[in-house]
Amino acid sequence: MRISEYFELDKGQPELDFVDVPAYGDIPLYLDPYAISLQVGSWFEECHETIYGYFSLVLDSIRRGRDDRAMELLSKLREPNETHLGLSQGRPSGRGVGRLQSSEIFDRLSKSEAVRTGHLRDLADCELVIPGIARDKISDITTNITRYFLIKYTQSQCSLYGIDTMEVQSGFYWDPDNMEWRNAYEKLPVIGSQKLILIPKALVRYDLIINHRTYYNNFILHYLQTEHIEAGTSLVRTLKSGEKRVYKKDLKEIFRCSKDNIYNFSQEHPQVFEDYKDSLPQTIDFLTNDKIEDKQREPAEHDVSELIPSLQKIEPGNEQASDYHNLIVGILEAIFYPQLYRPVKEQEIHEGRKRIDIVFNNAGKEGFFGNLISIQRVHAPYIMVECKNYSSDPKNPELDQLMGRLSPRRGRFGIMVCRSVKDKNTLLKRCKDVFNDDNGYIIVLDDKDIVTLLTAKAAGNEGYISDFLDDKYRALVFDQSRS
Repeated sequence: MRISEYFELDKGQPELDFVDVPAYGDIPLYLDPYAISLQVGSWFEECHETIYGYFSLVLDSIRRGRDDRAMELLSKLREPNETHLGLSQGRPSGRGVGRLQSSEIFDRLSKSEAVRTGHLRDLADCELVIPGIARDKISDITTNITRYFLIKYTQSQCSLYGIDTMEVQSGFYWDPDNMEWRNAYEKLPVIGSQKLILIPKALVRYDLIINHRTYYNNFILHYLQTEHIEAGTSLVRTLKSGEKRVYKKDLKEIFRCSKDNIYNFSQEHPQVFEDYKDSLPQTIDFLTNDKIEDKQREPAEHDVSELIPSLQKIEPGNEQASDYHNLIVGILEAIFYPQLYRPVKEQEIHEGRKRIDIVFNNAGKEGFFGNLISIQRVHAPYIMVECKNYSSDPKNPELDQLMGRLSPRRGRFGIMVCRSVKDKNTLLKRCKDVFNDDNGYIIVLDDKDIVTLLTAKAAGNEGYISDFLDDKYRALVFDQSRS
């Protein structure tokens, strides 16, 4: 059973912004601090700064001989079973950081030459040079440090999808302002007697990007092959063609893949280490819904075009306005993820005096939402969405309402989602009337547009989706409309 079933959300993974984890088990996905550092957006930046600040404090304490402080910093790390990520079987019981392992982590860090020399600076680099600290532990440490951000994310998603919560202990989270661990009571969803923390799809990875085995196999062994060939050692084999070759399997016998060996090699050959670090990606994509689904014990197939009948069943009007709003959140998530993510329902602005129906973070690096920022130069870190379950066309008051939600800080791009547009020319003129370069831009999507976009998404035609939105934008800023 997935948590979507447990909480009766009637939504599949494409409609959800968080990982639809098993209710009574784990899914083998991980949090990667290096991947977090590469993502664009204030939420990711705050997470990264918190991770970096905490780990720097741990390392600095060890280097200064402040062992008590270092142990205190490490002592609150726990197995974050409430995320249901990892490799355990049955009920979630992570294999990462546990109470008794905090002293082991301190022992490994304090004995590390990489720590003493200052060569180890980031949590993600522990995977390269610290024995016993690998994927599971790094993911768990990352979860512990960012727990506060994940709790607030969970609460926003529970509000968005109507998931019941209870007041429970939060578990320790790192407070970067006061540089200490805190524990509080927070409202979280509960399964049985176990609290649950939801994890954004945008955070999870199959594996850590920084990987000591990749470094060993693709860089260290390659260097050693060249070195042995040039030195003409006994490991060199001459093929019939006259080509000289050193086999990696022979090198592995004399230079084993241990983190101590890797660190010592890196100290002696810093350029090889730099070449590896330079090879790491500087941008990454979020995992797709299909890739997340592949890691489930019983993967499900999702066809987002099946959302079309659900949309068509909802009648316009106030009576089903809430159902329409709830469905549109999932539809927009399904269509626009991974460019848009982390929807927040009824986001308060102006000190709570006004609300925006839905606010998405814009992570677009390409396509329409990426081009909106990089090419059109529209400030759009967030995309504001208003849903109108009206039987009539949106008029100036509705457009003015959405335009009033745009601002230099929040962003200058909004989407009005409505049921139908009978007079498209008049509505376009109204959109042109309220838009300008200082205020912002609004495009309108009706049911026909949503059906078109869902059909394109189901067919995997991302290019068409981008072009479709671009045509809407062009019609707004130029004297032309979609043919």
